[in-house]
Amino acid sequence: MANGKRGIPLSTISPKFLHANSTSHTWPFSAIAELIDNAYDPDVHARQIWIDWTRIRGLDCLSFMDNGEGLTRARLHKMLSFGFSEKKAAKFHIPVGVYGNGFKSGSMRLGKDAIVFTKTRDAMSVGLLSQSYLEAIGAQRVLVPMITFRRDGHNHVEDGASLRAILTHSLFNSEKELFAELRAISAAGPTGTRIIIWNLRTTTNGETEFDFDTDKYDILIRVNTSDKSNMTPESEYSLRAYCSILYLKPRMQIIIRGQRVKSQLISKSLAHIAQDNYRPSFLNKRVRITFGYNTKSKEHYGIMMYHKNRLIKPYVKVSCQCKAERKGVGVIGVIECNFLQPTHNKQDFDDTDKYRKIMHNLSIKLEEYWNEIRYKRKKEDPKCTVAIEDVLKVPDQVWVQCDSCLKWRRLPDAITELPEKWFCSMNYDPQFRSCSVEEELEDEEEDQKSYPKPFKRQRRNTKSLLEENVPDSTQTQERPALTTTQAPRHPPTSVMSGLSLAEKSPLPLINLTAVSNSLRRAKQKFFAIETQMEVTPSFPVPSLTPPQERSSQTHWPALNEERKPLTQSDTLVSKAVCSMMEGTESHQGPAAEEETCERDASSGTGGEYSSTAEQIIELPLKNEKKRVVHHEGHVDDEEEQEEEECNLAEVQQWQDELMELMNETAEDKDTCLQEIEVLREHSAALEDERNQLISRLESAEEEKSRLSALCRQLSSQLSELREHSQRGKEEKDDSSKLRTLRLNLSRLLVSFIPSLHLEHVDYNSDVIDTILTQVHRSCICMPRK
Repeated sequence: MANGKRGIPLSTISPKFLHANSTSHTWPFSAIAELIDNAYDPDVHARQIWIDWTRIRGLDCLSFMDNGEGLTRARLHKMLSFGFSEKKAAKFHIPVGVYGNGFKSGSMRLGKDAIVFTKTRDAMSVGLLSQSYLEAIGAQRVLVPMITFRRDGHNHVEDGASLRAILTHSLFNSEKELFAELRAISAAGPTGTRIIIWNLRTTTNGETEFDFDTDKYDILIRVNTSDKSNMTPESEYSLRAYCSILYLKPRMQIIIRGQRVKSQLISKSLAHIAQDNYRPSFLNKRVRITFGYNTKSKEHYGIMMYHKNRLIKPYVKVSCQCKAERKGVGVIGVIECNFLQPTHNKQDFDDTDKYRKIMHNLSIKLEEYWNEIRYKRKKEDPKCTVAIEDVLKVPDQVWVQCDSCLKWRRLPDAITELPEKWFCSMNYDPQFRSCSVEEELEDEEEDQKSYPKPFKRQRRNTKSLLEENVPDSTQTQERPALTTTQAPRHPPTSVMSGLSLAEKSPLPLINLTAVSNSLRRAKQKFFAIETQMEVTPSFPVPSLTPPQERSSQTHWPALNEERKPLTQSDTLVSKAVCSMMEGTESHQGPAAEEETCERDASSGTGGEYSSTAEQIIELPLKNEKKRVVHHEGHVDDEEEQEEEECNLAEVQQWQDELMELMNETAEDKDTCLQEIEVLREHSAALEDERNQLISRLESAEEEKSRLSALCRQLSSQLSELREHSQRGKEEKDDSSKLRTLRLNLSRLLVSFIPSLHLEHVDYNSDVIDTILTQVHRSCICMPRK
């Protein structure tokens, strides 16, 4: 048992822990990813890593070699030990490693034995981590033989035993073979690391779990033929496919069996890409979510969840994709969850409340994207019956990585084929034709807005209108056809953020009583002449309603004849309609349509006014008369002129009514703004009151702490009093017993010495004791007969 500096026993690690620690990787590719991460992290910062299969002394081996910074002897020893992680971020490069356990768990998952060759500018080192070696020597603790060859020739004297252990229990039996492996690193660069793993894990039939024969440029996992269905993503059994999506933005080239992996920007290789935002309640900034359709297979879909640029969970199907309706088929979502904590094997996240919330909101966001894409496709081509996931698609953007500087460049969308090697000098854009130029932006800024959602906005407005038009059972039957427009159920979040739910009162926006009267008069006039003539507007009628909403409205008959030039009445109506449209758009505004709170679903605030304004405008336009056609087939000029004059007067009257309505709307808008300002002041007052309450709460907490201390002090004093009382009681009992004893002794003395008079003696004092002492002395002095 080893002791520390102060004689306290040190904890040791049993060799069996090497295997137990490796069982955290249930999937072999997750173990390989740990070794790739070590080369990718900023402390090594390799530009390339080579993964290959080789045979040494008849054994299948996996080799990993990078051209990074290499490892000093001290860093190599920490890598072969447990729990040492000193990785720090460099510029924008955040390390993936956290726990200092990746190499041990990953290498021992792949095979029983691993040897590490590393080379820096000053020295070369070799380290052995071998379960076979520990079993052969019967070790009780994990031993890691290490040797270092310095360029100045001053090698470590204590490396003799490590050298003998390496030459005896590894695949290399001479120093010449060791130097041959160290020289192999020089082919990749002046510094780097090379790892060789042998005694690979085997299946039940004795074969290695990897298939090296089916594809000479790939490493596959041996699975049953029935398991390789179209439903299984290729990345689950192909190392090349897995490495292509391993990093959200690849910064290192991965070469598998001599052929470079074609890395891809997963968020840029989708079709129908849309950027959405999500702001969790526990974060102060938005999280970017990219949605799009898989261009390779519609059966491979779900959420690609990354953490610090590293893939943690691929193709995670959210709840809406697991339902029987098969919503979200073919849709891929990409999100970087740096606010979540991955498990130590980096294949899952800790099942926390944050993780469950993000998965719930990802399902909502993905279903919104699914509905918006289908709505847009139906609007563009109503006759199309083929589902969008069944249509052949190509990526929206083409990005390529330079083989020299490893920067990503965007190419024109028409390019479909690229050469085996591509450099910045081959770029079509002269602005980015040099490796010294920084990468172009990828639209990932925080102020980037979410994509427009017309389907969600339309459904929200329709729901608001339906809620407003539902008759109230408590009102009488004489209720007018159109009443005051209801306010949105929830005021704007920026205004009501400081108010409690009980104080969120409805906010009246527009009073449409006059509009209701005008609308009823228009209907009466129109229906009176509708049976005698056919009506068509003499100018193109602008509409505020989307096409899909117009389809549900009444279609009025039109004449199949040429239209006359615009008259003065037509011009007046056109100006009124355009003014009304501008007023409606300025009232609603694009920001009010798109800027919604992403935490919870909220009702719309602008759809009610737009829909009502459309109804007001359409009826005057449809009542504008162009000409009257008689059933006999001829036109009376005098009657036509009279009708034209009447129609002109009616149009003028309707224009005046529209102008009055616009003025009323402006006044109501000013009133609303004033009420909003009042609410803001109320919110500020409530915030001040809240701060005061928080201050009082803190004072109460301090008072509580002081009272708690006082209570503890009083409790201590009470315990002391109880102990004192118990001692006094015991002393009182002793005094009572002593008095009884003295009384008995006095009676005994009187029986021997009748001349003693002890009636007035105080038995609580020591008088009897003194008398007894004197009697005792007199008895001693009395001569014996």
